[in-house]
Amino acid sequence: MKRLKFSKEKCIGCQLCAQVCSGMKEGAYIPSKARIDIETYYDNGNLKYKDSYCILCGICAKACPVQCITLGEYLTVDWSRCIGCGTCQAKCPKKVIKIIDEKAYICDTCQGNPTCVQICPQHALTFE
Repeated sequence: MKRLKFSKEKCIGCQLCAQVCSGMKEGAYIPSKARIDIETYYDNGNLKYKDSYCILCGICAKACPVQCITLGEYLTVDWSRCIGCGTCQAKCPKKVIKIIDEKAYICDTCQGNPTCVQICPQHALTFE
């Protein structure tokens, strides 16, 4: 199964990945609404990272009490069944699930064709 991988050594902190993710999924370029969460900041002049992205472990799917999350080639959420309880969010080891308007939002790797990987100018994100 393919999944996202992140190389801190290659990342320059441009946030294009989060911008394109929010644009594709939410219709607005607002990185805080992105389903990928790679935060960059400077500490004493050094670029630091907090990377949170789905590793397709499936813990959220197993934890969901209404079984609205399925794991196949990528994660999908059936929003007609999602009750927004936050159980998946609480169980996620990477803390990447967002509850927005009482629904779970998870990176689905653009259904196997992640735009964040395509847009990264330094190839810091890969899908392998």
